[in-house]
Amino acid sequence: MFDCPSCGEEVEIWTDEIRGVCHNCGRAVFRDGYMSCLEWCKYGQDCVGEEAYDRYMKNRAVGLRRKLLEGIHKHWGGNASQIKFAEQVLSWSEEILKGEKADWHIVIPASILHNISSDNEPEGLQSAKDILLRSGLMSEENEKICRIIEHGPSDNVEYNVVHDAALLARLEPGELVDDGAFRTETGKKLAKMSYSKAVR
Repeated sequence: MFDCPSCGEEVEIWTDEIRGVCHNCGRAVFRDGYMSCLEWCKYGQDCVGEEAYDRYMKNRAVGLRRKLLEGIHKHWGGNASQIKFAEQVLSWSEEILKGEKADWHIVIPASILHNISSDNEPEGLQSAKDILLRSGLMSEENEKICRIIEHGPSDNVEYNVVHDAALLARLEPGELVDDGAFRTETGKKLAKMSYSKAVR
């Protein structure tokens, strides 16, 4: 049972659900900050069945994406350029993931938060960690995401996806870039499709 943040009414969210609807005021209530047993129990998929498990994980991914985007909007406030860049990296990462076998729950948070720790944001990494702590991810996942945000390791497929997404987001029409700069085949193909005159 979860309290509705609008009216305080209790909302029931089942094990295989990521959200419920408040019957009193109609607001959608999310399982923010609380893991379902489907996430940590190794028998979760067998318990509810493959269809229900896949539906839950898909909904969880959507909820996680929403929560992290809310986090960067609060962090950067009115800095529209930083927010726009993070959203562009996210968009490119989602495209690259269609062709690369990488962990969605690592790549998407790292894509959204990767630029939060820059030279002019000395406390950025801690801010990213604070946002992740409120996201409901497991500590092992948070550690992997933070390693990518800190720009490593380079032999990690999730890092490579984020690297290529950021490169695509920074690429300007007409700018020359060696396709050897890309770490994934999908990133390279997307660059050639979108910037055919820029990639050689």
